[in-house]
Amino acid sequence: MAPTARKARTVRSTPAVRRRAAAAAAALAVLAGAGACSGPGPSGSPAGSGSPAGDRDRAGVRVEAEHGTALADRPTGVRVTGLRPHQEVTVTAGAKDQRRLPWSASGRFTADAKGVVDLGEQGPRGGEPYARADGMGLVSSMLPQDPRAARKIGSGDAFSYHPPAPALDRSFPVRLTVTAEGGKEDGEELADRSLTREWLADGVGHERLTLGKDKIDGELYTPPEGSPKKAPVLVFGGSEGGNSGEYTAALLASHGHPAMSLCYFDCGGTSSDGKGADRPDGIDMIDLGYFTRAAKRLNQEPSADPRKLAVMGNSRGSEVAQLLGQRHPELVRDVIAYAPSSKVNGPLDGAGPGAWAEHGKPVPQGPIRLDEVRGTVLAVAGDNDKMWGSAASARDIAGQHGASGQRHRQLTYEGAGHHVNWFPYGQPGQEGGADGAVVSTSAADQRARADSWPRVLKLLDR
Repeated sequence: MAPTARKARTVRSTPAVRRRAAAAAAALAVLAGAGACSGPGPSGSPAGSGSPAGDRDRAGVRVEAEHGTALADRPTGVRVTGLRPHQEVTVTAGAKDQRRLPWSASGRFTADAKGVVDLGEQGPRGGEPYARADGMGLVSSMLPQDPRAARKIGSGDAFSYHPPAPALDRSFPVRLTVTAEGGKEDGEELADRSLTREWLADGVGHERLTLGKDKIDGELYTPPEGSPKKAPVLVFGGSEGGNSGEYTAALLASHGHPAMSLCYFDCGGTSSDGKGADRPDGIDMIDLGYFTRAAKRLNQEPSADPRKLAVMGNSRGSEVAQLLGQRHPELVRDVIAYAPSSKVNGPLDGAGPGAWAEHGKPVPQGPIRLDEVRGTVLAVAGDNDKMWGSAASARDIAGQHGASGQRHRQLTYEGAGHHVNWFPYGQPGQEGGADGAVVSTSAADQRARADSWPRVLKLLDR
């Protein structure tokens, strides 16, 4: 079993929450100017080898990062040095999303006897915005600060931090700012620096796949030329539609796996005659042949080992991921099913006879058998999922055997919700709970992602 996470909690407006909001608002002025002075440092520069251009310190106060430039799924230690012994400061992490709107999170810390704040060794005072010592805690806790987007906080609507897509920007900057608390320096900025969070390692390529040219709608990311053959991975999301797996595909390619993020409905295109969408508007008779076509295209990549192809589906996408493993073991080896259902459900935003189809015939609703799966089905779930019972489904999946006779596997995380999918250090958000309560599962979801992602990579690499 995976390590457990803290129980989820209800989001309330408290003095601590209001203090964090005020500190974050104060940091927005810094974020607004970050575009001019927070350009990422040279890729691959060693930690401590000098501050990236635009980083500032005052009177010897300095923000140090273990990995100033690193893949977005890699943790980095953060320390503030040069403070007075036991000095109190606020540390803020801030970034802008794909709409150029600011996100940030602030924590209040007290320096040790040597004038050091080590985020990996001490948690913020009051346990806000996260409870435990965590070098990536502020990055993981960022919330929207623009008034329009901030309305979602506590609303029950799920939301996540999305920087510009990897195809547009290979990396994104996160600005760390240290501000004094109390005394004559109260509110004065003492130091800042940028972290460069990379989606694409050097040499990783990208190709846009279109329905007109390729008969699929997707984003293909490929490892550097000459890379050894590894398991290719087909990635797709759930009921949100669109192409939500693109960041994951980019990171998988940076780990050596050719990966395609596939859009299967609500893709935003129009047909050549202008009369309708090229892909369905809902999960309504989506044919498995569309996914197998994408898998075969992915297998053509020079760095792909076709014997090891894996599919990775989230939420409603977990259904078709399991169906592909069961019905097409000649093509698919492993299945990663995030926040899964262990059965085929009905259509979403459609009136057809089924959600999924094969050769034009609906796939019957009901339990999904997994006895023909050639490899492993790995189910990842949270036991506080308010959208559906993914933890029970994960148990059902792990109770079945594949074609080899071995049991499938589950990772179920205490306190985590529906947003356990993909890689860590993104911002999973919150879920609506019983009787209109808003349940924040973000911290538990983050721990689930941080624990499960290395296990997923290990499964793919075997």
